[in-house]
Amino acid sequence: MDDADWPLCAQAGLIPLIPMIPALALLFLAASPQDVTLPETLVEAPRSEFSQTHSASQRTVIEGDALRATGERSLPKAISRAGGVWTQETNLGGGAPFIRGLTGNQVLLIVDGLRINDSTTRFGPNPSLNTIDPATVERVEILRGPASVLYGSDAIGGVVLIWTRRATPGSGEGVAGEVGLSHDSAASGGRLSAAGSFVDESWGWFGVGSLEDWGTLTAGDSEDQEFTGYDGHSLFQSLEHNLSRERNLRFTARMTRQNDVPRTDKMVAGFGQSSPNNELYNFARQQREGYGLTYSDDNSSPLADRVQVRLAAHRYREDREKQKTGDNTFTFEQDDVETLSLGVDVKKLLGANHLVTWGLDLSRDSVDSLRVDTDTTTGIETDKDGSFAPGSEYTSGGVFLQDDVLGGLPFDLTAGVRYSWYDFSAQPTGGAVSGSFDALTASLRAGRDISAGVRLSASLAQGFRAPNLDDLVHDGDFGGGDELANPDLDPEQSLTAEIGLDVRGEESSWSLAIHDTDIQDVIGRVLTDEGDPAVAGDETYLRNNTGDVRLWGLEGAWRRQLSDGPWAVSASAAHVLGRQHDDTVDISSGSAPYDGVDWRRVPPLYGSLGLSWSNPDTASRLANADLELVWADRQDRLHPQDESDPRIDPTGTPGWARLDLDIGGPLAAADGSGASWSVGVHNILDKNYRIHGSGFDAPGRSLVVSLNLMR
Repeated sequence: MDDADWPLCAQAGLIPLIPMIPALALLFLAASPQDVTLPETLVEAPRSEFSQTHSASQRTVIEGDALRATGERSLPKAISRAGGVWTQETNLGGGAPFIRGLTGNQVLLIVDGLRINDSTTRFGPNPSLNTIDPATVERVEILRGPASVLYGSDAIGGVVLIWTRRATPGSGEGVAGEVGLSHDSAASGGRLSAAGSFVDESWGWFGVGSLEDWGTLTAGDSEDQEFTGYDGHSLFQSLEHNLSRERNLRFTARMTRQNDVPRTDKMVAGFGQSSPNNELYNFARQQREGYGLTYSDDNSSPLADRVQVRLAAHRYREDREKQKTGDNTFTFEQDDVETLSLGVDVKKLLGANHLVTWGLDLSRDSVDSLRVDTDTTTGIETDKDGSFAPGSEYTSGGVFLQDDVLGGLPFDLTAGVRYSWYDFSAQPTGGAVSGSFDALTASLRAGRDISAGVRLSASLAQGFRAPNLDDLVHDGDFGGGDELANPDLDPEQSLTAEIGLDVRGEESSWSLAIHDTDIQDVIGRVLTDEGDPAVAGDETYLRNNTGDVRLWGLEGAWRRQLSDGPWAVSASAAHVLGRQHDDTVDISSGSAPYDGVDWRRVPPLYGSLGLSWSNPDTASRLANADLELVWADRQDRLHPQDESDPRIDPTGTPGWARLDLDIGGPLAAADGSGASWSVGVHNILDKNYRIHGSGFDAPGRSLVVSLNLMR
């Protein structure tokens, strides 16, 4: 590929900088010299430490206790509830976060500094986040907006950073145990977890195991949702050793397996369908394993103040059982992805004002894929090529540099740059294919306190998504038809401009952000063979670069403490609009159906309004109560593929509002054991509604009970 095709700052021209000019001018004019301090270390990976140039709208931190207190059945649902992130569920075993109108492989998931997204991460919603056990999570951070400079490919819409629980050496001595139980009446099931830990001056060990079992989901008005339940289990451990006061070594191992997860939207007749696409479509196994070794060194030297090196081995296996409606062929498919990765982060304070962060990433994926078709009338089995071409391999690497200038200028400034490269190869039936591509990505953020408690920030950041094996060498199904890979794709490239305003007072705070994103060479699907017009589900699609997408939106949050008392009110809202511009001509109509249309799956205007109470009596077993109204507007701005998606009403998804009540507190406040309880009544009014794009209706009225016993 010609280097001129890449959206480097110099090649992008001056036009994308125009939205930044008023904000940067205001930052400069309002500025006066001020003392600054280095950002506090809030997370375990140096590159992920909070920068003063981030606005409040760009970052949400959710502690593990807050996630578990929601009583939600999965990590995606808990993040949605506690963090206000729009989450779509194709099935009960899914849960894909949408950040600024994007999802799937345009949003990056990271656990303990290691990527969950791999070369097989699917286009559109996927179940990756649901394969992480909430009982293992210490904290979740939501980063909104592109972060490709620090994290590489896929970080266009944002990043979900997940930090697992640990027992830190030197934090105390002794052995502790914990049991957690939760039950959700609408999901007809629950979760049981048991954990233990050991700590002394040099060693720390933490381990937890979980069992989950979910039945038929009940929607509003007591409507049962067929093909929703599944079961699973999870194991996790963290072993840590202090090599010295400044040096630490940590080993983690995790495994999550979910069994017989139905693909609900394929097995239930959806919008516009008289019968479902499939008699059977189960994820017989969703299994994720990860092993990581992290070395951290905080011993200052002339070359570095902090160094972290991460080595990891990761494996994801997915087994699928499928049989189309009216077909006598039973299909078993298996994809097995093994990943080896290396990550290095280095931080160095240069003088009083410059905090430099640099590092590198390397990873290699190997994919095995198989398929066996069985004629259900004769029992004859036929081996076929799997979804991914034989010999599929994917190698990626990148180096980055970021400089935080925290003083000496009229405003705080963060500038960064990254160079990334990718190689792939496979051996499909038609002959070997291979390729490579690279990218240079840059970002610039500025922030300034323009008065007491008022901070203005602005940013201009590039993002990118390199085509992965799911795009390049994966043949699968789509919309009941077939989808073909394309080894000649170009990477997606994005540029985002954003302005944010944060106001913090003694009793209230609020934040507001406006963002505008342009994505070039978006990878999507084009119809190449419409098949027999009288037969549904025999169309053929091809992955292709499908023009450009522009997304622009507004998001805000507000919270106020009422008269220094125990009561507080809060509100939040987010809205994104998106348009696709693609002049590709459709073979069946002779027109360009995706030129100037609304972008796919964009969430509606949504938000929440809450009233919370915190008990000033710390000895009481009732510590808090929260009443929250969660709402979404009607979404009828649909892409043509949305209109034909059986998960989406072609006339638009109706708006809805849901009322939730949660209370909780300690079980034994006097003995300091840390035991806690929570009870929630969710969807109090038993509304029947659907999250836009989901494959089933949302839960109806539900009693959610959670107990956490610690000793």
